Amino acid sequence: MDEIRQWQEAFCHALLADEEGVELPGLAGPIPAAVSTAIYRNNVLEGFRLALADIYRVVETLVGEECFRALCYDYVRVHPSACGDRNAYGGALPDWLLTHPIVQSVPYLPDLARLEWAQHEAYQAAEGYAENGLHHSLQLVESDYPIFSIWAFCQDPGNAETLDLDRLAGETVLVARPQEEVLMRPLEPAEALWYRSLLSGASPVEAAALVQNREPGIHVRGFLETALIAGLLVEWQ
Repeated sequence: MDEIRQWQEAFCHALLADEEGVELPGLAGPIPAAVSTAIYRNNVLEGFRLALADIYRVVETLVGEECFRALCYDYVRVHPSACGDRNAYGGALPDWLLTHPIVQSVPYLPDLARLEWAQHEAYQAAEGYAENGLHHSLQLVESDYPIFSIWAFCQDPGNAETLDLDRLAGETVLVARPQEEVLMRPLEPAEALWYRSLLSGASPVEAAALVQNREPGIHVRGFLETALIAGLLVEWQ
């Protein structure tokens, strides 16, 4: 078993190696081992890149295809897949981007990646509601940057307008899939507080009391009605 494990480790190392001269073990045939290794490695890396591109479409739009490819290759080498489910791969990318030099020029990129991963998770989430009536897929993505505004702007590649980020504040974005499509929208602070309380396990009544205690005069009933209509919440008993 030790020999098999050693061979597997050597294979994985060679498969994702970035240095010259590292070849997959045990190759034979008319094609040189270096060429076979390069073909195999490229196919694997490109497969992961395509998987990540399906999730992080706006990230790719912002940095460009070639830069995104380089980011993906670097990421895959640090975070190889540990699961056979393609949909489960890529969740560590937002945190990994925090340590990447690209944040010096695009500081909001990690938070934007968190938003896109949340969108992906919501789409994959199981149906149903928690004990307090909140839909299982719902989560909040909070950022010091206007990530929803950036995401929405990038949905139209032909948009000739510009987005003045200096005039926009940070945003808290609700992400959920109560029906077939994923719902994403920015929240005002009071509504974000209400949902944050629900996510912590509070009942709608308890969440409403918390909001009204902190921000008297807020019409919390409107939050409840909107959530019920959208299917984000079911009547809580």
